[in-house]
Parts: sequence; structure tokens; C-alpha cells
Amino acid sequence: MTTPPTEKPAINSLTLRSAAAIAIAAAASRLGVVLPDGAAQELAAAFVDLVVTLGLIGVAVGRARARTPIV
Repeated sequence: MTTPPTEKPAINSLTLRSAAAIAIAAAASRLGVVLPDGAAQELAAAFVDLVVTLGLIGVAVGRARARTPIV
């Protein structure tokens, strides 16, 4: 079963990754760092994956520390 294009997960959003890539490219430019072609996109993808992973770890820790079951 495939998901309709209007209901894709936010993690696969090109807007989210593009915004992160633009922010990374702008920061690198401001610092005077020259990035190779495609490096900003790769860094943005890695950053988004890192944030999602840390969020999932935080949820797991929070659920493990919960004293009552989460309904």
C-alpha cells in the first residue's frame, strides 16, 4: 500500500531538507567555508536523521522512566 503524495511523512519532506541545506550553505558561506557540490544536502540529511534519532531516544528514555503506563 502506497501513501498518497499529500500524506508523506515530514521526514521525507523536501521542504524540510531544503531548508536545512539552505541554512547549512548560508552558515558555511558566512564563515568563509567553501563546500563541495552536494555537501550541504548531505549534511542536511545527516542533521535531520540525527535530530529524529535523538528524538526517538528521548521518547524511549521518557517512556522507560514513566512510572505509569502510557495509554
